[in-house]
Parts: sequence; C-alpha cells; structure tokens
Amino acid sequence: MSECRILCVDDDISMLNTIEDILISAGYEVSLAKSGQQAIDLMNKGISFRLVLLDVDMPEMDGYETFKAIRSGPDKDGNIPIIFLTGMDGPDFEIKGWEYGAADYITKPFIKSVFLARIRNRVTVPAQAGKYDPEALSKLEGSLSELEFTVAKYVADGLSNAEIAERTKYSYGYIKRLVSAILEKEGMHKRGDIRKYLKEGSFDDEPTEV
Repeated sequence: MSECRILCVDDDISMLNTIEDILISAGYEVSLAKSGQQAIDLMNKGISFRLVLLDVDMPEMDGYETFKAIRSGPDKDGNIPIIFLTGMDGPDFEIKGWEYGAADYITKPFIKSVFLARIRNRVTVPAQAGKYDPEALSKLEGSLSELEFTVAKYVADGLSNAEIAERTKYSYGYIKRLVSAILEKEGMHKRGDIRKYLKEGSFDDEPTEV
C-alpha cells in the first residue's frame, strides 16, 4: 500500500496528528495541510494523492470552498475522491456534502475501525473491476490502440492517472494526455463517461454544464 498517499486537510493540529497516526498505522502514506490553500499548493506540486480528507469548518477558506478550488484547479477531472470531515452533525450538513459531490461524509469524533473501513472503500479498486459490457468492450477495442484500450479499462476500473502510470510504466503526464485523447476520439467529455460506457454500454454524450 506504499503508493497510496492520502492528503488530510484540517486546521485542528491535534485532529491532523490523530488521523495521521491512524492512517500510518494502517499502512497509508500521509500528507498534512493546515488550510485549504496549503492543500491546493501541495496538489499543485504534482504530488499524487489517492484520497483527500477535507475538514469542512476551517477559517479563511472552508471545506466547501477548498473542494471547489480543487475541482477547478489541480483535480479538474475529479479523479481524486474527497471525503468531508466535520464536527457538525445533522442531515443538512450531510446533504450539502453530497450535493457538492463528496465521495463520503464522516462526522467527528469517529470510531477508528469504521473510519478505516470507509477509507478502504475509497482507495481500493472497486469489486466490479474487470467486469465490462461485452459489446462496448469490443467496439472500444476496435477503435483504440492497444495502449489506449488498456488505459481505458484501467480508467473504467477506477484507477487514477497516477496509478495507471505506475502500472504501465509511462509518465503521469503522458497518461493524462492519453486519457484526454481517448475522450476526444470517442466523443466523451469526462473520465466517468469511459467507466459508464465500458460498464453499462452507454454514456451521456451531452457535455455537463458548469
């Protein structure tokens, strides 16, 4: 699990240290950020993260603002799952998190075993990996190069560009360009279209309005 790095963002140093200890003991690599801006700066350095744990209630730039900044900047494609952390309980806060597109929502304080189970659920390749729609698989194989086809299947299985680069031994930048080329060639607009097409046999060919 050494290649699995998680970014933890929280202005509470004590909470950061607690989360760091839990994750490191579970075998994850961890980077810490005490503010939303610090998190953005780390991501802009090209460090590969498999998951972001993001506190909601932070001064200056709160979790929601940081989420939007990540999705409009270092992770425009939405490759990295983001889990909101908050000490605020109640359905309204949770609903807002889901509306933003969070992968999960964890309330503090949390139970260690439950916390780790939810982390594993987001950093492990889905159980549906390798199960594709036969017709879609055949069509895609006929229109892509061998490497493009391999990369497309990895994308469908939920791997990030960094993980694909590690498996194929190509550079992160090259894989990122290759994924963009696949999307353009197939008339798709986002990575999720590749997953949806290979898993379900169809995708929404209308671009998402921002």
